[in-house]
Amino acid sequence: MIERQIAENYFRFSWPEFELQFDCARLRVDRHELVGELSVSTGLLGANTVDGVLCANNFNFSSVRGRQEQAKRLRARARTNGKIDFDALLEEVCQRVILKHRAGQPATLLRTLSRPPQDRVLDVHGFRLFRDHPVIAFGDGGVSKSYLALYFAGELTRRGLSVLFCDWELSAGDHRDRLERLFGADDMPDVRHVRCDRPLTYEVDRLARLCQQHNVEYLVFDSIAFACDGPPEAADVAGRYFQAVRQLGRGSLHLAHINRSDRADEKPFGSTFWHNGARATWYVKRAEESLFDDRLLVGLYNKKSNLGRRMPAVGYLLEFTSDRTIVRPAELAADPEMAAGLPLRVRLRQALKEGPQTLASLAERLNANVDSIDKAVRRQRAEFTRITGPDGVHRVDLLKRESV
Repeated sequence: MIERQIAENYFRFSWPEFELQFDCARLRVDRHELVGELSVSTGLLGANTVDGVLCANNFNFSSVRGRQEQAKRLRARARTNGKIDFDALLEEVCQRVILKHRAGQPATLLRTLSRPPQDRVLDVHGFRLFRDHPVIAFGDGGVSKSYLALYFAGELTRRGLSVLFCDWELSAGDHRDRLERLFGADDMPDVRHVRCDRPLTYEVDRLARLCQQHNVEYLVFDSIAFACDGPPEAADVAGRYFQAVRQLGRGSLHLAHINRSDRADEKPFGSTFWHNGARATWYVKRAEESLFDDRLLVGLYNKKSNLGRRMPAVGYLLEFTSDRTIVRPAELAADPEMAAGLPLRVRLRQALKEGPQTLASLAERLNANVDSIDKAVRRQRAEFTRITGPDGVHRVDLLKRESV
């Protein structure tokens, strides 16, 4: 017998001499019994199969009666006239699966492990992703989350990564059109797309096979709400979702929506479960003012980062022409609406690019109190200084104006 673990909660047992393969997937404990999916394939001549599969069904690995009934069904469909002892084979499979599931992953001595290499962090013009962990980008509908996610997927592909876009919302044709608009007809990166119609907990085995088949290194999920197997705000739904993501064992970007609470810009769906499950979360916002119909300013604000310091906000300007969509980095501090989500230090620096100003005028312009401005200037002496004008009035200025 050849034994192999395909993924977390997915084991394969093969008997080459019998041309038999048992796939045990989606393993989970339900009412103190181990259940999952059992698929038995064979190359035996004369066997009653569908594309080489003798049976594929939900199965209770803990049930003795279930094993007996399943072995009887396998004998009937294999048509081997008793030459293969399916009772013994299935008994061995069930016992090994139960023991492996019970054992779980072995403990590791942390000091014996190597430090993660620096290339495990992926940076796309200031937007930070991870090769091994999930990141959530969340925002209201219509803020171009999907468009930017496809752009990120294309940029990662250009760097040599194999990226799979898992889509619960649009069709492959829609994304193909967007990809050409983003990168041009002659330079479209090789982003793979797969349409998903069921919750991720049901799609995960198919996605795992696609990842192995195409050596996928990074995944994009659009979007969480449609990939859930229950209400997104429920803790157990988030738990099952992240468990499925972990089975795939790759870095991933997940798109999510917000609720209508006053603090909707702090967490996906306004829920702690999603915020805590991801290693980083980014709030996505579009500017509503000061732009023409053919341009769109989008800001991404890092709300959480478990694997390092929080990153500065990132801005992108999307310019739409008849046949192209150009994405460029943009300065959020220059737009009053988008600047509201930036740290006071960044907003102060942008305001002072126009010249020295008094504390009172800065406070009025930045919608902050004078004391806050004064403290920011004192703390950031490497950036700001105080000068006295010809009128004898003290003003704040940039320390190195020549670099502005």
